[in-house]
Parts: sequence; C-alpha cells; structure tokens
Amino acid sequence: MLTAGAEKKYIVAMFRFFLKKNFCDVWDNLLHTIVYNLMMLALLGGCAALCIAVSALPGTAILKDIYVAAAFLFSSMLVCVFLVAESDNAARAASYETPKIKALFSNLVPSLKDGMLLGLLVMLAATIATTSIPYYFSIWIPRDGGKGSLLGLLMLSFVFWMLVIFVIAIQWFLPVRSLMHNNFKKCLKKSYIIFFDNMWFSVGVALVNLLNVFITIFTLGILDGAATMLITSTNALRLRLYKYDWYEVNPGLTREQRRDVPWEELLANDRRILGPRKWRSFIFPWKE
Repeated sequence: MLTAGAEKKYIVAMFRFFLKKNFCDVWDNLLHTIVYNLMMLALLGGCAALCIAVSALPGTAILKDIYVAAAFLFSSMLVCVFLVAESDNAARAASYETPKIKALFSNLVPSLKDGMLLGLLVMLAATIATTSIPYYFSIWIPRDGGKGSLLGLLMLSFVFWMLVIFVIAIQWFLPVRSLMHNNFKKCLKKSYIIFFDNMWFSVGVALVNLLNVFITIFTLGILDGAATMLITSTNALRLRLYKYDWYEVNPGLTREQRRDVPWEELLANDRRILGPRKWRSFIFPWKE
C-alpha cells in the first residue's frame, strides 16, 4: 500500500501529465480549434442579434419578455447542438486522432436531441441563478433596510452551491457522451457520479477551463474557446477513466486499496505515444 505522500505524488504526476498532453493535443490541432472558434463566434453573434431583434418587437412588456426568453432558449439550444456535435472531434483529438470540420457537420443532426436537452438544462440553470439568487439575497438583506431573515441566507447558500456543483459536474457531460456513448439521462447521471467520486480532480479541471475562459476573452474568442475547453474536459476524463478500468480488472479491492491507483503504470502507454515533447518541437517541428 502506498503512503499518503507517495499517493499524493502519483496524483500530482497524473495531473501534470494531463496538462502536458492537453497542451500538446490543442497545439497539434490548433488550426481546427481556431476554425471552430470562429464558427462559434459567428453563431454567438447571430444569436445575440436575434435576441436584440426580438426585444425590439412591438407588444407589451410581458410579451417582450416572452419573446426574449424564447430567443434565449432557442440560442442556448442551438449553441449546445454545435457543442455536442463537436464533442466527437474533441474525443478524436484526445485519442491522438485528427478532428475534422466535416465530422462536425455530419454530427449535427444526430446531436439535435441531446443538444436541445442540454440547452434547456443550461437555460434552466441560468434562470434559477438570475431569479433565485437575487430573491433570496433580498430576503437576507432587504433593499428597504429592514430586518432580514436567516432563512434567506440559508436558501441563498443552498442555491449557490447547487449551481457551483452543477457547473463543475456538467463539464463531464459532453466527454461522457463522446467517450462512453450514453444517452442524455445516463450522461447527466454519470457527470455527477464522476464529480463526487473525483471532486478535487474535477475542481482542478474546472480551474484549467476557467483559465481557458480568460484566454478566450483576452484573444477575443479566437484562441482557446469552446474547442479547447472540450478537448480539455475530454482529455481529463479519458485519462481518469483508466482508474475505473483498473477497478474492473481488480475486483474485490478494499476502500484503501482502491485509493492506491497505479497511475504510472496506467499512463505508461500514453506517455510512450506522446513521447518527450520539447518546446522547440512546437515551433520548429521539422527539426525534431
């Protein structure tokens, strides 16, 4: 059995390898990620134009709110369909294969159902965030300066942490779908199972994707973007699933033994395939 220090060392080494492999996979498919990101920028621009256009339609304030909500829902579903369709390309990149824009378009129709359901789920979470959080905050700290209620703070904390868990867990949805080919319900269920079984790893991957968000904003959506975030989450899950494969071939392990995952052994083949990548090889690959 590994000591706590050795176990921590192997886990850190696993995460470092994930970061290295992910960087290499994104760099090797940089042209594809840029093309996809430009497509997503155009799609998001069209969705924003749609929402602005429907807000200018004639009608009462309630009717305009309905128009805008419908436009946001349609936009959320459309964007999620394109994300679901691209998830197979992310799986290809994570498996040392070449992603193709042609594959994206061929996956659009098969991605309609799951994409629309995912868009509806994201819209529901956004609605809860924008309505429940301000409401419970006003109960905790009333705007009129009156005496607040502790119930408001408790409900605010509950909703906040449920949304945080949702955001971190949902990052596994598309990788589960592309790697394990489950239906929507199973993908959602497994996303939460993976989160609770690998909580700190999930948080670490979420922080990497948060960095991707900052880079996306800084580069106006050209670099990183949705394509890189998909590859990041898919790479992370692909490597993490080795643990469960090891569980299957080693049944009857105790709880303590299940913690002693032999990451060096499980990652050996990926290390061999990836090889020793030097910084020079990223800029001058023909010199390697």
